[in-house]
Amino acid sequence: MTRDPGGKADEDDLSAMLGSLAPGFLPRPVFDAVARLVVLPTFVVIPLLPRDGRIMVLLHRRDPSDPNYASFLHPAGTVLRSTDENLATAYRRLLDTELPGVRIAKGPIFVEPWFERIARGQELALIHWIELDAKSQGDGLFDAEALPTDLVPTDYRRISRAVDHYRAFTANR
Repeated sequence: MTRDPGGKADEDDLSAMLGSLAPGFLPRPVFDAVARLVVLPTFVVIPLLPRDGRIMVLLHRRDPSDPNYASFLHPAGTVLRSTDENLATAYRRLLDTELPGVRIAKGPIFVEPWFERIARGQELALIHWIELDAKSQGDGLFDAEALPTDLVPTDYRRISRAVDHYRAFTANR
């Protein structure tokens, strides 16, 4: 891409390179570059567990090599891929990769969409909650009213809204 810096030849070369990629999972540098330029839709699941009058939230620690929030806590979520047949496919992929073996009592229940700027760019997050099985255990359970300080910053509001929605939904049970 050196013939006409910033010109049509560069655009053609870039288009050809992108066209050579298989749809679906993208290599990290390509994903980061694209994420900066477009709005990415995500499927986010806030795993909740009522316990002793409190609502607990299951959080996971991000990889130490994560370019935006290394080692921060976060709820489960995934970018929707062009290879996902529908939202159910994306949800199953999320369960397999981020919540393997987790027993679910209810959900996913849709809360609302969130359109916001996150560290990698603009995101349209489809926020859901699931209720974990009552016997669920784990070090990743945190009181929703006393969330840790090393949580991805945008997730505080997402969790709060999911907990409010969960309380309203379950108030009639």
